Amino acid sequence: MKGESRPSGSAGSADALPMSSAMTTLPAWASADWAGDVAEPFRSDIDFWRSVAASADALLMLAAAAAVGAVLVLTNEAAWVLLPFAFPAGLMVRAGAVARISSRRNRGVFDDRRAWKQAERAAVAAVFFKVLRRRRAVTG
Repeated sequence: MKGESRPSGSAGSADALPMSSAMTTLPAWASADWAGDVAEPFRSDIDFWRSVAASADALLMLAAAAAVGAVLVLTNEAAWVLLPFAFPAGLMVRAGAVARISSRRNRGVFDDRRAWKQAERAAVAAVFFKVLRRRRAVTG
């Protein structure tokens, strides 16, 4: 949530943050005009944006993996057909893990579970395809 500070600890302590949670700056595309379609507390939650981005990237990689898998089958290399799906599967696992962190943090803001679920679904639906089309490479 906005203004929330996260605990920090040494690398060996039990309360140390995982490396993926160490950054608290929202990605540049999260401040785009269309990001305003997302209501608080999701708009200012870095883990919400990470989860949506990982889900969108997994979808794109899944499409690419399916194309590569089809080529492998057509070229009689069916033994390797599952290999292209490893990266999208990893992105899906990451998206789920980060979404769980975000959900636990944001659930308390809402009156009940149903209100939270509706708000989270609306937030994801408002930006998923925009995040899917976001610019990934930044030059400068």
